[in-house]
Amino acid sequence: MLNIRSKLRSLGDGGDTIVEVLISIAVISMILGGAYVTTNKSLKGSRAAQERSDALKLVESQVESLKSIAVGTNADSIFGSGTPAKFCVVNNTTVVVSTNAGCKVAADGTATTNEPAYNISIARTNGNTFTVTNTWAAIEKNGNDQLQMTYRIYEQ
Repeated sequence: MLNIRSKLRSLGDGGDTIVEVLISIAVISMILGGAYVTTNKSLKGSRAAQERSDALKLVESQVESLKSIAVGTNADSIFGSGTPAKFCVVNNTTVVVSTNAGCKVAADGTATTNEPAYNISIARTNGNTFTVTNTWAAIEKNGNDQLQMTYRIYEQ
C-alpha cells in the first residue's frame, strides 16, 4: 500500500502551476507582439518606397511631356503669356489648369478620384524653368508627402 501512495504523489507533482503557465503566455505574447510591430513597420516602409517610386515616374513623365511640347507646334501652351500659373500635362499634349481633375492621377498616370492619388502641378518660374511637384497622402505619417523636380527647357 505504501508503494501506491508514493506513486500517486509523484504523478501529481509533475504538472505546471498556473503562475508558470501565465508567465509563459505573457512571454509568448510579447514575442508575437514584437513580431507584429516589426512586420507592420516593414510593410509600411515598403509601401512608402513604392509610392515614392511611382511619384518619381509620374514627375519624370511630366518632364518628358514638357520637353515634347517645347519642340512641337504647341509650344505656346507652356511658353506663352496664357500659360496657367500652375498646370499639368494630360495625354502628353494637353495643358490643363492644376485644379482640373486630370491632374489627380493614379500610379499609372490615368485620372482618378480614388486613393492613393497623386496631385501633379507644374509651375513656370524664371522664364524657362519649370518646377514639377507631386503631392500625395503619406502612408507612414499623417499629412502629405511631396516630390519636386526642377527642369529648364529652352524654346526652339
